[in-house]
Amino acid sequence: MDLITVTRKSGAEFSIRARGHDVTSDMSISDGGRDQGLSPVELLAGSLGACIAMMVQSYCQRHGYNDDVGISLTFELADKPKRIGGIVVDLELPDGIPEDRMEAIKRMAQRCPIHETLMNPPSLDIEVV
Repeated sequence: MDLITVTRKSGAEFSIRARGHDVTSDMSISDGGRDQGLSPVELLAGSLGACIAMMVQSYCQRHGYNDDVGISLTFELADKPKRIGGIVVDLELPDGIPEDRMEAIKRMAQRCPIHETLMNPPSLDIEVV
């Protein structure tokens, strides 16, 4: 298991580091941040999109469809508790994929580890150190 560290840069801006890579997360200006990166909920939705895109791209390439897969996502926030209440994923496929492959592609998208995690929430243990 790779260690992921999150450290504050300033204000609501944090650096997320894993395997030598850095990603910045911040809140929008209207939410009190400086808009230096994606918000945590945007990162979560974006992770879902990237995971689905990678799984479906791999499937398409294995079946001879080499053009790029694209993903567009929208999400809505919900309250009590504050969370993402819903995500809509629009999957754009390469041209020429026959209709009879669509269910297999949808199943592949649903097998992405982020989708599976959202559908089957993991245990979460927050420890104060």
